[in-house]
Order: sequence, then structure tokens, then C-alpha cells
Amino acid sequence: MRMTPGPGTWPAFWLSSLKSRSDPRPSVEFDGLEYYGHDPSAYQAAWHVHYKPPNEAETRGQLQRIPIDSGAFTQGFHTIGIDVSPKTVTYYFDRKPVWQHVTPPELDTPLFPLVNLALGSGYPIDRTPNPSVLAVDYVRIYKPKTGPLPVGCAASQKSDAETATDQSGR
Repeated sequence: MRMTPGPGTWPAFWLSSLKSRSDPRPSVEFDGLEYYGHDPSAYQAAWHVHYKPPNEAETRGQLQRIPIDSGAFTQGFHTIGIDVSPKTVTYYFDRKPVWQHVTPPELDTPLFPLVNLALGSGYPIDRTPNPSVLAVDYVRIYKPKTGPLPVGCAASQKSDAETATDQSGR
């Protein structure tokens, strides 16, 4: 990923529970990256468990500020990764682990990836660059090479090569 600099930009990459909105179980979210353009020296990783009414006040999670070289995301491409296992969730920046936590027990569904560029997030957008661009070179999704699949993942009949998804383009 490479991002437009400037206040008001809010690119993100995250994994979220794949389930119907009517499903009463909690949703789990793993944010591999939330970058706020007004702070080019860091990004946030986080996890959240979102409960449905009447327990929505019980929403819980944790944020982690990940320091980076100031302007790194605007000067070149970098990779962000999340490895979800039955016991731990590990976050990566340029293939190096930067944070790890215990997998929330509420994770009982498959996850799906999201990548987007939003604006604002409570910050003014009157000085946001126009146009603002989030450049994504590729998105890859892997199944584990060995051992059990993470909680909620169905077994696949595809080979490892077929499972890796590579969508290139700038």
C-alpha cells in the first residue's frame, strides 16, 4: 500500500466476521492498519468485539500505535499483514511482526478482508488533498500450511497456489 499524505485521509485494511447482520453472535474485527494522514509517523492496529443489542455496551478491544518512519507510507509501498491462528493474532509491517495478542474467544466465523480509503474519522477534511489516493499493489490471502485451520475457517479443496489470491494493479 502507498497513501496520499495529508490531514483527513484515513486508509484502512482489516478483517471482519463473515456473517449475516441478523446473526446475534458478536462480530470480531482485526484492524491491520488505520492510518491517519495528519500523523505520518505512526499507524494503528486494533481488535474489536462488537456485541449486538442488548449487550452492545460490552464492546471490547484494544488499540496499538505502531511507529514508522515519518512519511514512509506516502513515499513508497509497504506491506501490512495479519496472521490469525486459534491462539494468537499477529500483525506485520513489511513482513516483520509488530504486535501480537490472544485470539478473542468470540471468533467463531470466517473472516473477510476489506481495504479502503475513507476521509475524516472525526478530523476535518477541509485541507485533505484532492485527489486522495490509496494505491494497492496486491492483496493475498493464505490458508495455513500445516496444522488446524483457524477458528471458523472451512476446509478447502484447492491447492496452496490456488488459495493465494493476487490482484495486482495500480
